[in-house]
Amino acid sequence: MARDGRQTDRQALSPSPPRGFAASAAAPFGDELAHAAARFLKASQWFGDLGAIVRAHRDYTGHGLFHDRSTGEFFLAASFDSLPSGEPIATFSDEASFTRWLAAQSDRSLSGDIPTGMPQFDRDPGNQRVTRHLILQHVSPEEGQ
Repeated sequence: MARDGRQTDRQALSPSPPRGFAASAAAPFGDELAHAAARFLKASQWFGDLGAIVRAHRDYTGHGLFHDRSTGEFFLAASFDSLPSGEPIATFSDEASFTRWLAAQSDRSLSGDIPTGMPQFDRDPGNQRVTRHLILQHVSPEEGQ
């Protein structure tokens, strides 16, 4: 801010996030959304035996949540062409462990902005990550718009 109270050019070009943004980004997804995501993943038919909450476009599509009906596992993975790419970042053997983990997550915790020491997760922070909005777009399309 300039001494006379006006915004500098840099501030005008880089507006701060809306009021309350940081608080909402840190808010855990909670049990209700986590269970809705698990139900969606189990019911959806994305590709073969996979259910998915992921962005649908070609090339790198960030991170997605997946459920493999053949093994019963839920997992978080990087995705390419909307399909899991490489080894899963996190794997959950059952719905209970997946929903417990997802309920405790937030936009901030899954953003990659907080280093975890897991190179596969920490790469490309903020780039097409799993967010509350992405989950809502799948489980409740009218709320995710």
